[in-house]
Amino acid sequence: MLLNEFFGKAVDATNTLSKKDDDKQLKDELFWFILDHDKLHKDYLHPIATKIKKSDKSGKMDKEKSVAAFMPMIEKGCKEFYQKKKMSGSLGTHFPKELREEMCERIYDHFREDILKDKYKLG
Repeated sequence: MLLNEFFGKAVDATNTLSKKDDDKQLKDELFWFILDHDKLHKDYLHPIATKIKKSDKSGKMDKEKSVAAFMPMIEKGCKEFYQKKKMSGSLGTHFPKELREEMCERIYDHFREDILKDKYKLG
């Protein structure tokens, strides 16, 4: 009796690991690209941070709405990242909705503490 008859079909683990590693690398690169992009911060982060700070002061802070407010910033960042890296294919295949939502959550988590502690001069 052969071992593969006993245990089943052999699995190619290299393909699944490399796909997960590639996804993680893309997410990390996109995250740092958005964090280092000054124009995105000027156009999107400061107004969002002002809204988050005001909603926290009033006691009506809704995390889901605050996270969702980052979506335009993330979408613009994805488009610029796509163009800078000269990627081929559609934007939707490289940056699906789940990835963009995860990126919104990650950006929110990154900035939340600093916004609430008044580390930014929001006016």
